[in-house]
Order: sequence, then C-alpha cells, then structure tokens
Amino acid sequence: MPATSLIRQILRPIFVAARHIFFKPYTYKYPYEEVPTLPSENYRFDPKQGVAYPGFKGRHLLILEKCTGCSLCDIACQNISEAITMVYAFDVSVEVGEKDYGDFTAGRGPLSELLSLVAEGFIKPLVAPDPGAGASHPILGHAVDLKRVVKSDGKVSVVLTGDPVWEHNSGTLYSSYLDEAFSRLERSGWSLSILEDKFPDATVYGASKNGTTVKIVIQKRDLKYPQNKKSYLPQVDYGRCVFCGFCVDACPFYALEMTPDVELSSISRQGLVYNPFMLAGPKISTNPPSTNPIDAFYGWLKAKLGQ
Repeated sequence: MPATSLIRQILRPIFVAARHIFFKPYTYKYPYEEVPTLPSENYRFDPKQGVAYPGFKGRHLLILEKCTGCSLCDIACQNISEAITMVYAFDVSVEVGEKDYGDFTAGRGPLSELLSLVAEGFIKPLVAPDPGAGASHPILGHAVDLKRVVKSDGKVSVVLTGDPVWEHNSGTLYSSYLDEAFSRLERSGWSLSILEDKFPDATVYGASKNGTTVKIVIQKRDLKYPQNKKSYLPQVDYGRCVFCGFCVDACPFYALEMTPDVELSSISRQGLVYNPFMLAGPKISTNPPSTNPIDAFYGWLKAKLGQ
C-alpha cells in the first residue's frame, strides 16, 4: 500500500472527528441533563368515557383511598408480563409468657435463639442506601426492632416487623421469610407445630424447647380503608413490567395512574419490587450517580447558560 494512501486512512478519521467538535450536539447527556421533551402529565384512563389521557408511562401511582382490591389490574397483566401481584400487609410477632421474657432480658433461656433466627429471616442483606451515595431508590427491607413489646394478661408480644410485610398470603410469607429459620430451629431442638391456620389471613405456629413455649403469629394488618375491607392491594415488579398501561385501562375506580418517574434502576432484583405504600408515595427515586465529572460539569454549565 502506498505511503500516501496509508497516511490518508490514518488522518481522515481524525479530521472527521475534529470537524464534529464544532457541531451543536443534538443529544442530551443523560442522566447529567434532563430531557425537556418528556411529558410531565400522568397517563390515566377514564373508564366511564372510554378516554385515555396522554402522559408518560413510567412508575405507577396507586391511590390507596380509591383502590377496592378488585384485582382487575392483576387480571389485565396476566399473559402479558405478570408484573402485578395482589398482596396483603402482614405483621409478624412472637408471643411468650412474662417469665420466659424476663429470662430473655436477663440473658437466660432459649428464647434469644428463637428471636434471633426468626428475626434474621426478615432482615435483608441490604441497607437503605444513603441518597448521597447515588442509589436509585430505597431498597426493600424490613426493620426488626425487638424493643416493640406489648404486655397484657401475663403475656408479652414482641413485634418483629416495623413496616408491614407484603405477601400474597400467609403461606407465601412463610415460604419467603420463615422456612429456613424454622428448619434451623428444628435442628437445634425446637418442637414446631401449627396451632391455628386461618389461610390466607393468619397463621399461628407453636414452638417449645426446655419448658419455654412460644407462639409465632402471622397476622394480616387491617389498613382501615372503607372501600377495601380486605386491605388487598396491587404490588408491581418492575423487573417484569413492560409499561403497556393495560392495568391503568382496566381499573374502573380511577385508582391507578402512570407517572413520568422513570428512575427505577436498582442494584438488587428485590429492589425492583414496589409494594403498595411505595406506589402510593410521591416520586422516591433519584438520579444515578455522577460517575463522569466532566459530563456532570458540562450538563450543569449547559443548564446555567440556558442552551
């Protein structure tokens, strides 16, 4: 190959790149620059008029005061992405006699072992991230506070879940959070049994060891919405959702909309599951971290200059 041809092949890409330096960019450096053309309105549907109002189809907004738990959004999502699951809010507590609880506070007896193993099932290996660290939104987890103690009639109830645990029924809650803990309790000598089964609302398990008798209670929480006496609400898995909006179209009670909130990234699979309280809240997501300081400065400068 002649030397001139070789030089031409080397220099031509350099000249093309240098020429484009002076072109006005037509792209936005997301997430350092906001995209101005995104509509700010929510996508919603009027079932009585059969009219859909245009808007961006991002994170759902659930209006708890309107949801009746009819499951039509769940049905509409079936055979499409199966991202919506109807769930109840559950509380989990451990009931024990005052004497055994006194031994526990004094550092004696087997109760500490049971509380540790059961509570461990509800603590995720993830913590709520610091917004300054660039995390996308609060990660799902359940606060366990053994100080939440209720005493009555010679019994002590230790509530293990600060926030409600959202599950389809008491059986799925057991499978997701307590199965492994119960297996470890049995291996350590605890005798376990089902004392009361009110599926899907509640289940009471009995546990005993060395004279200590304990009840582990899974109980559905009454959220006290008059239009939804079952407290049955939708939960969305954004790892599955295709943002088609069919769930919004199917809701006859104006309880579901879709917002322009598109920051749904997460560092965990479980972090993509939004429970009803998360869906009902305002925008809770934040921009991804600024990993490129040059682009971050360029976006800030462009916004300041109004270009």
